[in-house]
Amino acid sequence: MSINALMATLVAELTADEIPTPLAERFTLAHVWADLARLAGETPPASVLALVGESLDTICEPLPQRPGSYAEHALQFAPAD
Repeated sequence: MSINALMATLVAELTADEIPTPLAERFTLAHVWADLARLAGETPPASVLALVGESLDTICEPLPQRPGSYAEHALQFAPAD
């Protein structure tokens, strides 16, 4: 899957999670990496998982089966302005 396709999927997911302007949001690179890996069906490195505070089993679940939303989780760790 291309970077553009992964990013478009991530933006659509965030929009569906009621983030009205996801391209204007601020997320840590670790959260973006972990989610893009999930969308691509890949396993993120342990260092990324440690930073996002999720287990490998949680982050690697397919999107429809994943409890909660990425947006809710990522926003709690987003840097403050």
